[in-house]
Amino acid sequence: MKSPRFAPVLLLIPALAAAADTPPRDGAPLENLPLAGFVEVTSLEQLGNLVVTDTKLEQSADTVTQRIVVLRSEEIEHLPSPNRNLAELMRHTSGQFVNVLSRNDANWGSYAGLGPKYNSYLLDGLPIDAFVDAMSLDSAAIERVEVHKGPASVLYSNYLSMDFVGNQTPLAGTTNFVLKNRIDAPLTRVSAGAGAWGSYRGSAYTQGNAGQLGYILSAGHERADYTPYGMSGSWLQTTQSPRYEKDKFFLKLNYALDRPDHTLSVFYQRTAHQGNMGRPNRDFEHHYDTLNFAYNNAFATDWHLQFKYGERRYDRNFANDAYPGSLALVNNENTRQTIRPADLTLSHRHGQGALLTLGVDAQWVDYETDVRGPAGSVSAENRAQARSTGYFIQEKIQLDQWILRGGLRRNTLEHDYARLGGNTPTTRSASWSKNLWSLGTRYNMAPGLAFYANAGSSFMAPAAKQIGGTVSSPSTSGELPNPGLKPESGIGRDLGMAWQPSRELAIDLRGFLNTLGDAIVTNIVSATPSQVRSENAGSARALGFELDARYSPSAALSLFANLTRTHTRVKDPSNADHNGTEIPFAPAELANAGVSLRLPGDIHAVAYYHWVGRYYDSTSRGSRQGFGHFGLVNARLYKDLIHNARHEVRLTLDLNNLTDRQYRMPFDFRDPGFNAFVGVDLRY
Repeated sequence: MKSPRFAPVLLLIPALAAAADTPPRDGAPLENLPLAGFVEVTSLEQLGNLVVTDTKLEQSADTVTQRIVVLRSEEIEHLPSPNRNLAELMRHTSGQFVNVLSRNDANWGSYAGLGPKYNSYLLDGLPIDAFVDAMSLDSAAIERVEVHKGPASVLYSNYLSMDFVGNQTPLAGTTNFVLKNRIDAPLTRVSAGAGAWGSYRGSAYTQGNAGQLGYILSAGHERADYTPYGMSGSWLQTTQSPRYEKDKFFLKLNYALDRPDHTLSVFYQRTAHQGNMGRPNRDFEHHYDTLNFAYNNAFATDWHLQFKYGERRYDRNFANDAYPGSLALVNNENTRQTIRPADLTLSHRHGQGALLTLGVDAQWVDYETDVRGPAGSVSAENRAQARSTGYFIQEKIQLDQWILRGGLRRNTLEHDYARLGGNTPTTRSASWSKNLWSLGTRYNMAPGLAFYANAGSSFMAPAAKQIGGTVSSPSTSGELPNPGLKPESGIGRDLGMAWQPSRELAIDLRGFLNTLGDAIVTNIVSATPSQVRSENAGSARALGFELDARYSPSAALSLFANLTRTHTRVKDPSNADHNGTEIPFAPAELANAGVSLRLPGDIHAVAYYHWVGRYYDSTSRGSRQGFGHFGLVNARLYKDLIHNARHEVRLTLDLNNLTDRQYRMPFDFRDPGFNAFVGVDLRY
């Protein structure tokens, strides 16, 4: 399979300005095609101009009221990912602060001035955990990433995770990792590489077709001695190398029944991640299982039915010692969580490009945590279940240059608590119901020039972990309980312009205002041991703008830059220590710049600069710490050693954190500094 000779940095091509102006074979605009037979008359090039997240069905980018930035598979392959985390793919897009703590830990960043739980993650339209699954999923399974900015709470539900900071909501947006689905040619790929800190990685990938069945199969292994990634003297202090191993396996099957738009597909991934955090009794062993099942049927000329079901299983085990007093084993903590999302959506195309979307979604959650003592005794800490049901409807119509969109959702959540914080709780159950809404408009003033505006509401209930905590003793790291937490609600708004005056130049400007009531924030209570508590902080407000520019004068050179400025405030008059402070984990400024060019010797290079302004880890003036005010430079160089119709051999060199900035991060993490990785990739 021949790959492009040059994949320029296109992270910031405004998808809204890139209209799908190539007509299908019958000459009709894509948005006016009947749903039945849509796949048959749509070429790969035309599919590349479509986005799916806006309506759960393929739509031309210039009919979307919200801004969607699309990262395609060829771009993903050329993005450095020092921590092997899917969140790092979006590090250089505007509005997102990607803050991956280490190769063994989650992204703890922010979106449009809000914390890490206000941008949900989707896998082919079904919710996944933005903290855990970004660490485990394999980017080789991803065809493209659609970064959908602005409120998306009507078509997409919250993710009812009980781990990390709990529930996640698409108030600030949602990020959809779209799986590879259409296989047009067989491909086998073998990759291997080595780098700093005794890091080794190898993988094998194959795809093909057997009649109506398309398949993808992949397996990979990675190990490293790694290096200390915590502040000296903190709970992350090491006495030995923090070694780890990670194994990934995934399988994707897609079967066309009687026609290309009537399909069944299954995706399954298994990830095993084990190692130690740099001390004799700080082992960890995690297992993640991710399943997606999808049924699609364009059963009539303008009707489309899709049903999706998923399972996400998390089994996470940590060993704890008594550092700094002792390195002896204190206990083992085990967290088991199973989340089953389902979605049934019906789409009806009518009139001149109008699209009606309606359906129902649900989630079922089982969550439990245990603590095992050194002698083997096991005590139950948390036992909880959760259920959610959502009914949604959205209409989108086109009136000449105008796109108008409106939607409603009815959401119901139910929690049952059998055990919280090691005790039988007084409150055994809780339930909430909420009506949500979303509105949007877009005006295509001229070819390459559009204006848009959107607003929508969200709702988030506290998770069992936030209510019951995970701390089994005063000296244990984790989350302290807060049984008095109240649910929070929010409204997101944005206003923007997408302008592409020429094929070479594109400019985007987007302003946003996000507000929260009874905002649930995670505050750091103690550094040693590392302890946090979730609290209601009154109301919160994030006001800001994003400015993006991309210039590609030739196939050998592409440049981009973006700037995000955000002003955030928490309002809590009853608590002077918190009133008027900034929203945690939301930098005041973010800036990115990058270049992609072809060097002599047919070497291709991409380089990225990433600047992070000041941010804090808590709303408390008395205990919060300040972070930020640093810049990072990452680069990737690659050269095709062999490139012909049958084989391709590519050599790649990653140079991460070129200036060796070992900057501090929350929870006593720090970046370990400069590192390099060299790899070879064989395709045939």
